[in-house]
Amino acid sequence: MGSPAGHRVHGEAMIFQAGQVRYAPLKSLWFTAMALCAAIGGAATFSWPALALFLVSTAIVLLFGHSLGSHRKLIHGSFACPQWLEYLLVYLGVQVGLSGPLGLLRQHELRDYAQRLPGCHDYLRHGGGFWRDAWWQLHCNLHLDHPPVIHIEDRILKDRFYLFLERTWMAQQLPWAMAFYLWGGWGFVFWGVCARVTAGVLGHWLIGYFAHNHGQMHMAVQGAAVQGRNIRLTSLLTMGECWHNNHHAYPGSARLGLFPGEWDPGWWALMLMRRCRLVWHIQTTDQLPPRPELLSLEPKGAPTVDAVAAFKPMPSNAPADVLPLFASLVFGPDTGRRDACLRWPASLAPHALLRALCGRRIELVRDRCAPRMTFGCAGRELLGLPALTAAIGRRHAVLGLITLFVLPLMLGIEKLRSTLSA
Repeated sequence: MGSPAGHRVHGEAMIFQAGQVRYAPLKSLWFTAMALCAAIGGAATFSWPALALFLVSTAIVLLFGHSLGSHRKLIHGSFACPQWLEYLLVYLGVQVGLSGPLGLLRQHELRDYAQRLPGCHDYLRHGGGFWRDAWWQLHCNLHLDHPPVIHIEDRILKDRFYLFLERTWMAQQLPWAMAFYLWGGWGFVFWGVCARVTAGVLGHWLIGYFAHNHGQMHMAVQGAAVQGRNIRLTSLLTMGECWHNNHHAYPGSARLGLFPGEWDPGWWALMLMRRCRLVWHIQTTDQLPPRPELLSLEPKGAPTVDAVAAFKPMPSNAPADVLPLFASLVFGPDTGRRDACLRWPASLAPHALLRALCGRRIELVRDRCAPRMTFGCAGRELLGLPALTAAIGRRHAVLGLITLFVLPLMLGIEKLRSTLSA
């Protein structure tokens, strides 16, 4: 079996099944040292500013570095940007602490190609069980008996900046460690470097394991050794990388959250950068060649990827109308029946969570075709986050008063969302 068109890996199918998993001392020591420093040093030097530094720095490197720089740009080339911006994004990707850019590219290409085959080694498919896979991915490397040829284009392979990052990717943490030490002492080092790297490496494995073993599937790749899965409720933590079933179906798409309710911060960031004219030639599902091996698992009548690609956000209510509409929905007469209805996309939130938030007097309808969450009563409706806020506020008068103060924040988020999606 040869390589599919455009793929960097070339090799016969059988060679991806025979190999040995061996302990990798440097890889193991790197993760273990970071984890111990984060656990022991972080606990001893905890402070709220240090925790804030951890949260902000981790979000930046995961969003702009790993998701946009390493994955969507360097590996899949799903958008174009100036060279300086590509370097910056890939540099931030190195800050996650997984490996150098070339090593990460090779490992991704090997795993991606092997998973498309009818069979591959358990290491490549995360198929060895939870604890074994943790040991393998965090402390070991796979050595195939007959490694395939991986062709990386000269633009990347011979780039001096990428070669420099590949040789020094561990040392790239040192400048930040020194800066954080001068700024806030050892607490900032433990939280801003060690905890960040630990969270990045450990989180990368956890999402990789669950995204190939447990989760929702919209589509299946026929003949593939392993299927990608969507891990709901982790979209913000993973910057959209949790929609792995979508990614297996359309690996070249810059948008990973393809269906209603699938939040994709990486895509939002790309839309913002496009408005600033920093990125262009953004690939989406409708621009990719058809895949005959792709099988839809959605029931008849559910939204298709093509429909989602053409979807435009529903217009939000006019600002002048929101407050009286919100008040009428929250403080309107309660007949004791479920006369108010909250309708939401299937992938947005589980039924049990919404029932716990909204109480028993609101009808909940899971609607796969609904592009946005809506809450309405007697022909009046709110959309998006204000809809959820109103549904929660209707549960009790005290909650209703609280949601009045929360409403401006929800409207601001909706405004930002519609701006980025336009």
